[in-house]
Amino acid sequence: MKQSEWIIRELDLQPHQHLLEVGCGSGRLLAAVAGKAHSCFLAGIEPSVTLYRRAMRRNAAYLRQETMQLHLGQIYDLSYPASYFHTIYGSGSYYSWKNFATECLRISSLLRTGGRLILLSQPGHYRQEEDLRTEAARLQAAFLKAGLTDIHTEFRSFSSRGCLSVTGSKPTHQFDYQENVSVNNRLLNSGASFISKVVET
Repeated sequence: MKQSEWIIRELDLQPHQHLLEVGCGSGRLLAAVAGKAHSCFLAGIEPSVTLYRRAMRRNAAYLRQETMQLHLGQIYDLSYPASYFHTIYGSGSYYSWKNFATECLRISSLLRTGGRLILLSQPGHYRQEEDLRTEAARLQAAFLKAGLTDIHTEFRSFSSRGCLSVTGSKPTHQFDYQENVSVNNRLLNSGASFISKVVET
């Protein structure tokens, strides 16, 4: 299985959804997702002018069809209304984030109730599995602090290069923050058993 195929599987694409890719780079993954999505609207945002222009060229057909919009800048530059997207995802885009929890909170405000945030690492970015697990714990903690629930972590290996996917959902009901912190702390401190083993593909 290729990484793009795995990511598309993780997105669990459904008709008539709104999706946002954070840090869409040259638009390669965005184009792959658009090719599999049916009756969906896709948006992408990229801070690099050079990569943004490449993404514009690569996805010109989708842009003409008005099934996709691309934006130059950061997540807080977007003008979409709150609770607009069903799924927001990023592949390696979080490496430059200075504060994971703050960025996750900004993103979650754009998610619909029950919507999902999915962050994925790039294969080969981490040399050891322990580094992947440490990064997974950081992302999980940020998701929890942003109020996301039903957090799921999966590890994969592509050509012996590990990568991870962390998924969280925007809760469908109000929750008690202190109770949530207590439960989440137990989860994060429960040892490695809640994190799946690396799956060879």
